[in-house]
Amino acid sequence: MKQTLFIGEYSSRNVGDGIIRMAIEKLCSQHGLPAAFRDFYGGTPDTGPGRPQPAGADAVQAGPKPRSLLRKVQAALLRIELVNYAIALLFYFTRYRSIAAGYQVQRYQQVVIGGGNLLMDNFLNFPLLILRIVQQCERHRVPVKLFSVGAGRRYSGLGRLIMARILQSDTVECIVCRDGNTYSLIKEIGEEDSDHKIICSFDSGLYLERGDAPAGRSDIVGLGVIAPSVLKMVTPEHPMADPAYAMRWWDALVGELAQKIGADHIEIFSNGSEADNDFARALWLELSPRYPGLLVCTSIRSPADLIQRVGGYKALAAYRMHAAVTAMALDVPVVGFEWDPKVLQMFTYCGKRNACVALDEFPKRPARELIASMLDETPARLEPIRRVLDRDFRHATHV
Repeated sequence: MKQTLFIGEYSSRNVGDGIIRMAIEKLCSQHGLPAAFRDFYGGTPDTGPGRPQPAGADAVQAGPKPRSLLRKVQAALLRIELVNYAIALLFYFTRYRSIAAGYQVQRYQQVVIGGGNLLMDNFLNFPLLILRIVQQCERHRVPVKLFSVGAGRRYSGLGRLIMARILQSDTVECIVCRDGNTYSLIKEIGEEDSDHKIICSFDSGLYLERGDAPAGRSDIVGLGVIAPSVLKMVTPEHPMADPAYAMRWWDALVGELAQKIGADHIEIFSNGSEADNDFARALWLELSPRYPGLLVCTSIRSPADLIQRVGGYKALAAYRMHAAVTAMALDVPVVGFEWDPKVLQMFTYCGKRNACVALDEFPKRPARELIASMLDETPARLEPIRRVLDRDFRHATHV
């Protein structure tokens, strides 16, 4: 039997995306499905453990390097919308064609794209790359399925046209959406004759379980950050997109939590993206003189590192989606914060709506109330969700 080729953003610097691959590998193993994995941009992903540094001062000494003039010019250009669209279209005719050909899809039984936020319209980048993969599979008559995929908050008109072309392809047999927001968007984009392909499911990372975490629990509470610069790009209206506001907010939260459990039982935590690491370091440097013993972790290098770290927490407050997903899967009590509909939807379908602060509620929730909520939170019960994920995986991979 030929292998199934899984393609996803498994090697993102935000290593939470690699959690998805670990969950899919587990599903493949349980169902005896021979599988190969390739990264969205052509590489072969690695989910093995990195070399995490100890928390504390040692983890922040290597701060962000000063940027050269060339990098500053590049960053300025990439803030221009028209430049980003031009680059995406150029890549479609050059780089994406080469990447899609490099997958050698004709060698496989089928191609499964997912999971993760792969339907996001990031200046057309994801839709255009998926279209290239679909076109390559059309040439070789290889079935394409999308599993546990999500979409972002906004979709451009051109992005909708590209997504409609993908949906209408006879080669694309099913699209399993990871939340209701994505399901509604894709149904709206597609024609009636593609409705039967679209299924509403859950985030595949929730298929992992406590037994997948090697670490035992500690008495440390994790505070998972997201950089204001990231929020400024995707949700500029969020109060935490303002760096000064974010510093004050975290200061208040750490202060309240330190009164309850002591600063030496608190760890500022980053999923691993460069922007989040930089912000976590800056936050620790700002707060540690006022809260002696405060810890920081900016050394997550792999999905295995993420599971080990999150699995060891007593509780977690998390902005990043897959920090929260990992905590849910590993029975770690978690509170979250909506900056994208996917976060609130995930907490809602896990039966933990009250554990997620909605965007419109955010300014009204004082630090004291958030700390009480986090320390009183209990693990989610995910057995029904795992059964649905198992069923939808079998549907998506059936030949």
